Amino acid sequence: MARNATLLVLDFDQTLTSSDTLNMVAAVAKRKYPENRDFAWFTEKYMEDYRKHQAQWQSRIDNEKTTREFLNEYLESFRSVETASLNRISKYGILAGVSRDELYDGGRVVEFQPGAATAIHRFMQAPNTHVCVVSVNWSADFIRGALDANGVLNSKSILVACNNPEFDKHTGLSQADISPRVVVASDKIATINNYKQEIAQKTGLNPRLVYAGDSLTDLPALLLADTGLLVGQSNSVIKWCKMLGVAFDQPRSAEGGKTLHCLPSWESALEMI
Repeated sequence: MARNATLLVLDFDQTLTSSDTLNMVAAVAKRKYPENRDFAWFTEKYMEDYRKHQAQWQSRIDNEKTTREFLNEYLESFRSVETASLNRISKYGILAGVSRDELYDGGRVVEFQPGAATAIHRFMQAPNTHVCVVSVNWSADFIRGALDANGVLNSKSILVACNNPEFDKHTGLSQADISPRVVVASDKIATINNYKQEIAQKTGLNPRLVYAGDSLTDLPALLLADTGLLVGQSNSVIKWCKMLGVAFDQPRSAEGGKTLHCLPSWESALEMI
């Protein structure tokens, strides 16, 4: 099968954006319903669960041989932590009662990192290039608002896969429950593989995968990609790459030349496109 198509997959928070935006998603409903529980409480509860879970794993991380299978097992183990967080969000309904337009408008105040939108444009100018955002964020409409506000051209052609509120068919307002779709690293891998398969079936082309991410949750996808772009210099990702024996900016001959680049900014990525 010909290999002349590209699938560009982008993480959202702190890969494209200048900061984490989950608090901004929650703020859309908080402005409308000031009585909602403060987002800081949810962050505190999440971090309590995270630290407890991390402590349970630390001995294994320190003493067991580091393999990609071990990395995947470790990241998958956080599903309970992430699911508990989503369940709290649903239980207290902090995203309930807002419209898709309100979430979209909330995303329009998000700032992207310098050079991010330009880099997306450069990729999209190449023939047979497909772009999608795969994120643990809580609203596709919020993400689309951010894409449009930051000048990403043809943003409607960009697929967005993330967690989403459920919406009432009659009122058009969000309900309390968040529908989980992308919770942990393996969900990103499954989504990417599905997109690759869809492209191959529709076009007869086997797409080259480019993945951009910033955190440890992104590392399996960064390693799966033909070209992985680590945006920023995450200490945890750099540490795990060292433990796995993965060098930056060097093709891995045993994996068909797959390469992981460590980029201090999107502006530096422009030189590679």
